[in-house]
Amino acid sequence: MKNSSISKPIPDDLAPNGEISKINNFALFKGLDITDITVPDIGCPLAIEKLENYNQHLKTEGNKPLNTHFYFLSEIEDVIGGCKNLPCFLKAVANTNYSNATLIIDKDCKLSEPLVIPSRFTLAGVGIDGAGRLIFDNLPDGVSAIRLDKVATNITIRDLSIGRIGGGVNIGIDVSRANKVFIRDVIVTGFFAGIYGSRPNAQAISVYIDRCSVFQNDYNIVMHRNAFHWRIRDCILNQAKCWGLLIFGKDNDPVPPPENKMVWGNDYLISGCRFEGSGIGGALLGSQAAMLMNNRFEQNGGVGGVGVNILPSATGTRMVSNVISGNQVLNESQALETKRWGDSETT
Repeated sequence: MKNSSISKPIPDDLAPNGEISKINNFALFKGLDITDITVPDIGCPLAIEKLENYNQHLKTEGNKPLNTHFYFLSEIEDVIGGCKNLPCFLKAVANTNYSNATLIIDKDCKLSEPLVIPSRFTLAGVGIDGAGRLIFDNLPDGVSAIRLDKVATNITIRDLSIGRIGGGVNIGIDVSRANKVFIRDVIVTGFFAGIYGSRPNAQAISVYIDRCSVFQNDYNIVMHRNAFHWRIRDCILNQAKCWGLLIFGKDNDPVPPPENKMVWGNDYLISGCRFEGSGIGGALLGSQAAMLMNNRFEQNGGVGGVGVNILPSATGTRMVSNVISGNQVLNESQALETKRWGDSETT
C-alpha cells in the first residue's frame, strides 16, 4: 500500500462469529491518555502523611512498624482512605519512604479510575489467580486501567489478576512512556487491548512479558509503532475476539505518522506461547523483525482459519519450529522477506 493511502480508514475485519474487529478504535489512543494533565498530578500527599504518622504510632506503642519497601494493601488501605484511594496514593508515593518498593495487592480491589505506576516500583499480587485482584469498572473510552508514569523505568507487575467488568474501549496495561518493564505471571482479561504499547507520541522499549495469561480481550497483546525490543515468552494468548497478537505496520495503522517520520518498531521475539481460539486469527504481523519460535497456533478463526497473517509491510519475519494445527499461515510479504524453518502443520 502506498504512503498516500495509509491515512484512509482501515476496513474492519469480520470474525466467523460475526463480531467486528474495530481496528479503527485504536485511533482513541493516538494521543495522551485523557487522564494526563499538563500540571503534574501529585495525588494525595495527605495519605502519605497519615501513613507516616501511623507507622510512628506503631513504633511508639512498641509494635513492629510497616516494612516501607514491601507492604500489603490490607495493611495500608484503612490509613490511606480505602481501596478507592489507591490511585491517588500511587501518584503521591514517588520520592517518599514508600517508593522504590513492592506493594502487594492481597484482596479484591475495585477501581473506577486508572492506576499510574511510578519508576522503580513493583505492583504484585499473591499469585496469578490468587486472592489479589484489580477489577476496573466504567472507565471512559481511551483510558488505560494501568499505565506508567512519564519516562518510567524498571517497573514490574507480577502475580496479579487484572480485569474489567464494565466500561468502553480500554487498555488493560499500557506500557507507553516506559523503558524496561517486566510483566510476569499476570492475568489480563476483559479489555479492548490487554497489553498495549506504544501510543504514537511515546515509546515502549525493552518490555518483557513472561508466563502470563492474556485472554478474552478484543486484542490480547498489541504493539504499535515506537515499540522496540519486546520479549513475550511462555504465555497463553487465547480467545481474543479479534487477534491474539497484533503488531502494527504502515499498511494497517489507523493513526499513521507524519510522512517525514515514517518510523516503525522492530525486534520482537514471541516464544513458547499458545494462540488458540481467537475470533479472526492468532497473530497479525506488519512491522520489522518479528521472530516466532516454538509457539502453537490452533483453531484461530475456526478450523482452517488464520494462525499467522504476515502483511506486505512486514520485513525480516522469522518463523521457527511452530506447531500450526487446524490453521493456515498467510504470507503477503515481499519475496524472501519471510523465512520459515521446521514448522509443523497439521489439519
